[in-house]
Amino acid sequence: MPLVHVHGIGNREREDSGRASVRNALYRRYVLASIGCAPDTPVVSPWWGGLVAKPAWDWASLDIGQVERLGGHEDVSEAHAMAADLAAVTGSAEGTALLTAAHTSLQWSIDSLCATLADAEDADWEGAATFCGLATDYWAAMTKAGQRTDGVTAFEWLDDMADDTEFLERLGAEATAWRARTRTSSEGLELRLTRETFGASSRTVPRAVAKAAQRINRWAAAGVSRPLAAGLRATATRGTALLLGDIVSLFTSRERATGGPVVELVRDAMDAAAELADRRNEPLVVVAHSMGGNIVYDILSHDRRELRVELLVTVGSQVGLFEELKLFRSSDPDVPERRHGPLRVPALTNVGRWINVLDRADPLAFAAAPVFDGAEDLVYGTGAWWAHGAYTRCPQFHYRLAARVGDEVV
Repeated sequence: MPLVHVHGIGNREREDSGRASVRNALYRRYVLASIGCAPDTPVVSPWWGGLVAKPAWDWASLDIGQVERLGGHEDVSEAHAMAADLAAVTGSAEGTALLTAAHTSLQWSIDSLCATLADAEDADWEGAATFCGLATDYWAAMTKAGQRTDGVTAFEWLDDMADDTEFLERLGAEATAWRARTRTSSEGLELRLTRETFGASSRTVPRAVAKAAQRINRWAAAGVSRPLAAGLRATATRGTALLLGDIVSLFTSRERATGGPVVELVRDAMDAAAELADRRNEPLVVVAHSMGGNIVYDILSHDRRELRVELLVTVGSQVGLFEELKLFRSSDPDVPERRHGPLRVPALTNVGRWINVLDRADPLAFAAAPVFDGAEDLVYGTGAWWAHGAYTRCPQFHYRLAARVGDEVV
């Protein structure tokens, strides 16, 4: 069963390929495994970002380093304040950022680690995702997915750890030992894989995971420095510029008949995945983040009304808002007509189940169920300072989505 992931604005294949590899490994481990797919099930990711915003001066408009002051003193940026808060939260001892976070919530620490996996061409993404995934399964089993307790109350061994290196080694050992104890059971999401490996090497902690921990600790150690604040500002501004550029480019390039080049690329990828699913006599799953949800809905409601998608998951998306503003090619301005007509848009007849996931802290995530028949809104708290980009990078998100989907997609 192929799974199609459609990304949102601000994504480029070269910069985001590492995170995509981790995300795809988590899809295979959880959602695809929960519905009986093989470990090598393909995940299709049409990279449409390269078709839109292309800065003509290579982001020269972001270069403000030599700009003369208007006068007075520079204000401390929000990024500076945020970095200072990070340093305060993550503990006073050097090299203990993850361990300190784990004392409050082990899963918070795991999700933070997975979201911070550094981009590197030689990284073992499969091993890193396996480490974080197995740690998540262990946490879920020990805490009933957070319903009982968490942190040092649930995992007393945390008190014996001196730093993040010891913490990660012990976490890997505890999770592996737990898996060995439960191997004979036939129940539970965590038992769907036939084997566990952190990669080709014999390292207890994958190199990519160790590097991510070092990166987090560098941020914490430098959290109160002005240079870091400036660096964060530059990074955030470039990201913001890319987001704005993608939005503007998408709308200016959109065509009524074909939808434009972005829609065509995603539509072709979905067609190819559907053909593969048909050959294998398997259902099709589509997961769409942010603007990707709008692109996919536009396709399924206008271009490909006959294309069957058994499970559609929109994450941090604006599909409900776009329909309220009547921005889709299929939008009917007469819906809702509160006197005589339907109060919601009729359900997509070519979609078996539509789950719309949103974090209440995500300013770019909107509900779909009040607008569309057939849409199911579910809340997931990422716990991240920028929730919008955190969903699919959190192992717990994948764990909970798989548990929700279960064996319903057959």
